[in-house]
This record gives sequence, C-alpha cells and structure tokens, in this order.
Amino acid sequence: METVNMPLLHTLDGFECIFKDNYSPLFRYVNSIVNDEDMAKDILSDLFLNLWQQKDKLQINELKPYLFRAAKNGAIKALSARYQTSQLPDDAFNIPENTYNPFEKFVAKQSIKIVEDLINRLPSHRKEMIELRLLGLKNAEIAQVLDISEKKVEYNMREAIEQLSHAVQNRNLDKATIAGGLMLINIIFKII
Repeated sequence: METVNMPLLHTLDGFECIFKDNYSPLFRYVNSIVNDEDMAKDILSDLFLNLWQQKDKLQINELKPYLFRAAKNGAIKALSARYQTSQLPDDAFNIPENTYNPFEKFVAKQSIKIVEDLINRLPSHRKEMIELRLLGLKNAEIAQVLDISEKKVEYNMREAIEQLSHAVQNRNLDKATIAGGLMLINIIFKII
C-alpha cells in the first residue's frame, strides 16, 4: 500500500484543519472509552502533540483511521487495567428546551434510552463497531481502527443489526420509536 502524502501535516494551517475536523468525533470516541472528559482531553492533547512532533517521520496511509486507532491506543494505555466499555454520556439526553414540547421531549428521551439499552446489550466488540459507525466511519475505516479485516467488520455489523432487530421484535417495541431513537443518537454523535 502506498503512503499518502500528507501536506496538511506540514503547515500550521493544515494541521489546524486536521485538528478542527477530527477533534469532536475523536473526543466522543475517547470519552466513551475512558468515561472521563479531562482524561479524554489529555489523551487527545498527547495524540495531536505527537502527530505534530512526528509529522516528518510518520507514514500514514489514511488519516482518519490512523487518528481513531491512535486515540483508542492512547485511551487503552491511559486506562491500563481498568478498561471500560463505552456508553452515551448522561448529558446526551439534555435535549434543548425549545426543540420539543414536554411530551415530545419525553418521547425523544425514552426513544434514546431504548436504543441505548439495545446497543448496550450487544457484545462489546459489536457495540464499539456500531458506535464507530455512528461517528461516521465506514467499514474499511472501522477495520483499520480495530485492526481487523473489513470482512470481519461487515459480518459483525450484519450480526449486530440482526441482534438489534431480534430484540426489537421480541420486546414488541414500536419501530418508529426505535428509528427515532437511532436518528437522535446519530445526531447527538455528530454534534458532540
């Protein structure tokens, strides 16, 4: 595989663009692993500092998967023995007051909680893949982040969707509620 030339890494303006474009999704991802905003900020500070300092030595094929993998490795290193699975932050349910009337806000929160509960019941590796997908990564990028084959990602994503569908059917949940919850979670992942 040929290394992509990363001219953006070599200028301060380019590096700032990389930082701005990637910081929010990386923060969400790292924070979902460490469950500590300050630790997540420290991990990302180290990651971007290292990226800048090593810019001339690094051989990066694809930037986005590289950043997610480095962020994951930094999070795991920071946690060492106390690695935790991810979940949505408590404040993710703070839907702005003017967005919905009280009943709609209640229904939206319930939809998110139902979908989060369904996702949390998945095996941890499938849950992580779903979260990476919600953060906007494609199968190939997820494979690179998790250091597995793209086929394994495709298989596990299919299985995760099948498990979620099965759970929806067995719990007699309203499909519109589930769709609304997934849409809101997707929006939350993109905003945070």
